Amino acid sequence: MKYYPICLDLHERPCVIVGGGQVAERKTLSLLDAGAVVTIVSPSLTPPLQNLSASGKIKHLKKTFHENDLAGACLVIAATNSPEVNAAIGKLCRKNQVLVNVVAPPEESSFIVPSVVERGELLIAISTSGVSPALSRRIRQELERQFGPEYGLFLQKMAAVRNRLMSEVADEETRREVLQKLAESDVLDLLRQGKTSEADQRIAEVSGLRLK
Repeated sequence: MKYYPICLDLHERPCVIVGGGQVAERKTLSLLDAGAVVTIVSPSLTPPLQNLSASGKIKHLKKTFHENDLAGACLVIAATNSPEVNAAIGKLCRKNQVLVNVVAPPEESSFIVPSVVERGELLIAISTSGVSPALSRRIRQELERQFGPEYGLFLQKMAAVRNRLMSEVADEETRREVLQKLAESDVLDLLRQGKTSEADQRIAEVSGLRLK
């Protein structure tokens, strides 16, 4: 099956996870990292999920699943230990046009979650369309070695430059040229070598801006 790649803005959007085990825990942390409002439906939770519930970071419905639990959800993850329950949730969500990821059986999903490499604002997604998760993991590990933490720092600095350019430089083409030159410069190499001051100096030279 061919999937359509997409990045979702889940900030402050209601998401429901059915299940309270380790898989649900991983999914919860990813959704919280994306700014989602997470509700978990499960009779029990892992200790980390219990802590998140106690601190008010997630909402916990301590019960078995009922279709009413999906009301208002923009995204659902079925992660119980029952393939039958998961499949039923998947069918219900697809019937009601709600995005759903079914841990097992995955064919009941309307979307799958790719393997990812994150470096700050840099997000690299890898998918084999569900054919070989093992290959996805191998590629992820290779990319993790190739793209180090300097990429996150670089994008952090580029965000500051872009904000300054947007407020101080009216011409769009000029802004685009400056950002392109920075992307092609040796700033990343300097950051990789830990030469942050030299990197900032290069940014100032290329952009004409001095970052604080």
